[in-house]
Amino acid sequence: MARAIKNPKELILDTASKIMYNEGYSQLSIRRVAKECNIAVGTIYNYFPTKKELVVEMMTNFWKEYFFDIRNIIESQDEFYYKLRTIFNSLSKFIKRFKDVWLKSDIYETPDYIESGLERENIYIDKLILIIEDMLKEKLSTEPNVGFEQINSKEMASFIVMNFITMVQMPQFKYEFFQEVLKKVLK
Repeated sequence: MARAIKNPKELILDTASKIMYNEGYSQLSIRRVAKECNIAVGTIYNYFPTKKELVVEMMTNFWKEYFFDIRNIIESQDEFYYKLRTIFNSLSKFIKRFKDVWLKSDIYETPDYIESGLERENIYIDKLILIIEDMLKEKLSTEPNVGFEQINSKEMASFIVMNFITMVQMPQFKYEFFQEVLKKVLK
């Protein structure tokens, strides 16, 4: 008789993530996940018809965890520049972890992985831009003296996010200087 598994999709994702994070992509296989979950291989194929779909879902969950953290930052009562700094610090940790897990050469055996990863990355960067844009609009509504009315808020949000990414990848650019420039632009 088949046993009932509570949240089989989550069990599969958690197990696959542990294998991938601890041992790398090359050690991840549908059969191995099935064995470690103590479920039939067919059960995994019901949720993830290919290894690629399993990996893409794991990457999506990785991004969702980051945006959960960002939501907590946004909902805090902290002031605008403190929130931005906290988002930057969180993004910095996220990007470093992302490189360690998702940018290893063994994941990108086929162009499909690169294409899928880049599509997802662009979606989530756009989402982060929208979050920053909302923060800018809120700042404008609560501080009417803010002088960036002439600047498109979406373009300013894009500018902030792209500078965040640059500063993470090129640590010779310091956040403090960026913040000073931003304060001058937004006053």
